[in-house]
Amino acid sequence: MRLPEPPEELIKRYLQGDREACRELLKRPEYYLICQIIARKRFLGQSHNWEDAAQAAFEKVLIEALNGNFTQGSLEKFNHWCSKVALNCILDLLRKIKTESKFLQNKNPQIIDDVPDIREDLETEDTNAQIQKAIIFIDQQNPKKLFLQIWQGLKLGKKQTEIAHDLGLKQSEVSKRIRELAVLVGKELDWLNVKQVEEELKNIRQGRKPKRSEENWDN
Repeated sequence: MRLPEPPEELIKRYLQGDREACRELLKRPEYYLICQIIARKRFLGQSHNWEDAAQAAFEKVLIEALNGNFTQGSLEKFNHWCSKVALNCILDLLRKIKTESKFLQNKNPQIIDDVPDIREDLETEDTNAQIQKAIIFIDQQNPKKLFLQIWQGLKLGKKQTEIAHDLGLKQSEVSKRIRELAVLVGKELDWLNVKQVEEELKNIRQGRKPKRSEENWDN
């Protein structure tokens, strides 16, 4: 069986012009999860759907990457770049919402847009570390779910069928646990409230299909 290609090798191929390597790299679940986490945090208290914002941000990351707009750097720098692209996309969506809001009708949106947010760099730099810490904690609270082992398999570039074989599970069960993990990470980082967590876990357990970007993880 051909071993999955390490992400470090994928980023090397991508920087040499191999766009298929870029697609393979962005199929890894952490990239869409980062978009979800940033969207949940930024859209907290908004009536608009953060899931649509996360989907738009992920598509923006994919388009920018496929266009070759990341030109040099390590895998770590690529991850930071993806987080920054996602954040900027989500901030642009929020700015459009603000300019259309009645609350801001008599204000100058340019002034609002120009106010720097010193949290932005910290947010993109710390997102991956926050996810890792949350997953370790969640795994400790749910040892029978094997969340950490599933995540480590994904980090190694393994397909869900391979992870399922390694752990003695069905592929559908691995897929379900990945989706559960994403919800629990959102809860642990306080970007999902109790009601949202209950609704999303209910959808997962009822077998409702994920959005297209999440379906990319089910290979």
